[in-house]
Amino acid sequence: MKKAIQTTLAVSIALALTACNNDNNDPTPTTMDIAGGAVKGALVSATVNVYAASDTAKATILATTQTDANGDYTVQVIDATGAAITGAFLIEVVADEDTTMICDASVCGTLSYGDTIPNEELTGLSLSTISYSDGEAIDADVNSLTTMATDSILASAAIEGSALDLGNVTAASFLTVQEDASEIVGAILGVDLSESNIFAIDIVDASKADTVSTTDSIAATLTLINASLTSLDVADGSSLADEIVKYLDAVEVVTATLLADPDANLGAVAGDALDVVNATQAQISDEVDMIAAAVVDVTGGDDIPVTDVPADVDEDALADTVGDIITGTGGTGGTGGTGGTGS
Repeated sequence: MKKAIQTTLAVSIALALTACNNDNNDPTPTTMDIAGGAVKGALVSATVNVYAASDTAKATILATTQTDANGDYTVQVIDATGAAITGAFLIEVVADEDTTMICDASVCGTLSYGDTIPNEELTGLSLSTISYSDGEAIDADVNSLTTMATDSILASAAIEGSALDLGNVTAASFLTVQEDASEIVGAILGVDLSESNIFAIDIVDASKADTVSTTDSIAATLTLINASLTSLDVADGSSLADEIVKYLDAVEVVTATLLADPDANLGAVAGDALDVVNATQAQISDEVDMIAAAVVDVTGGDDIPVTDVPADVDEDALADTVGDIITGTGGTGGTGGTGGTGS
């Protein structure tokens, strides 16, 4: 049976959280709200789980709920001991047996823009984001691009000797880490995100045409890139979820390889993953303009200010971006390797 929306778990969350002891024998529980939207097209009736970011095994679910009919969610983390709830959190959205989504691309297999994508095409799709709370409520939208950036952060923290400690990272350092990860995702996609934080950009559901920005080229472009993954070619015996996950996994392999060694020969070390990323990039490049046209056709309004999305990944530029971040000579300097940010 489906878990009720707004379900919460009263659990102790000592991992990655700053403790604030209460001397009372009967402490007052502390709470922290997390709210956002699951946007790959809006994912309806998907499961949302919250973990401490340092809980890499996802051993303890701190809170859980489901997305509503608009793909939105609100969940509350509770600490029964009364400890302050602060630190970095991983929010994961998983499509399960009841999840549906609206087609937000020009075509989605045999479906068209605005049609409902059935559950069997979505089961197993997992998207994520990573956010930080100083004890206050946080907004945490989840989409394919936050997933790519989150995977980059987790990969950096997992490198042996990395200075990035997600269990002790400060708010200021975490912001730097998000900006670095955003720049890496931008380098993969061929979009300049050196002055952006992908976690704070308003990436909306492109199937709701009137919400797509006609003034902000970065927000519009990332919205359309996120939507474009719904149009990926689906191989026989596969599903749309399989193809999206395959791409996201390939991006993770390429990113992790470079974070471990910016001078790595991607073709030799991660050739299969690089092939998947490049093949998908070509589809993204074509589809972005087609979705923009579909949006304008529906609204009858202004053209969408789309930044040019190249058909190939610039491997040299990507390696340079990662290398500069690790060494601190470019970007915001602080995600990768032993030169990362953490405390």
